[in-house]
Amino acid sequence: MTDPLAIPLGPERCVWVFAIDLPEDKAEAFARGPLAGALGVDSLDPGQTEYIDADAFTEYGLSRYLIEGQGIAEASLATDTAMLDALRGPLLLVFRPALTQGRLSPEPPLRLIGRYDEIPLPPRIGMAGYDAAADTIPVPVVKRPSDAAMSGRVAMVVLILLAIFVTLFVWGAG
Repeated sequence: MTDPLAIPLGPERCVWVFAIDLPEDKAEAFARGPLAGALGVDSLDPGQTEYIDADAFTEYGLSRYLIEGQGIAEASLATDTAMLDALRGPLLLVFRPALTQGRLSPEPPLRLIGRYDEIPLPPRIGMAGYDAAADTIPVPVVKRPSDAAMSGRVAMVVLILLAIFVTLFVWGAG
């Protein structure tokens, strides 16, 4: 089993759910303040954290919000669905892009509920398949003139030039 406080390497997306053990008004102020120290990390992107009130999800369900709203894999939440839906009070969601590498070391008033992984993307190897036939515009085929037609045109030009030459020769002799 992986350490739920370990920060995974790479671009994989996951979310850590923390309960904030403070009254709601103080919890919101705490969540809006600097969180790096409380999480035990050197730096934190506050744009990749979210303060939520679990009481707002009583009908919808926190687990459903994480699946549908945050793209978390249903299999990742399977064992904790009932526990997540039963949570009440202020929560802090911390997303993977907020952190560098290492390990989280949360301090009170933060209490780890769990780490949940995003639905994995299929591996991208090369480019996706492409059907060129489905993406072509039919172009009318222009028939190339035959060799016989070309020879006839050349002969006609030669005869016209010869007629002009003979006419000039007869006119000049006369």
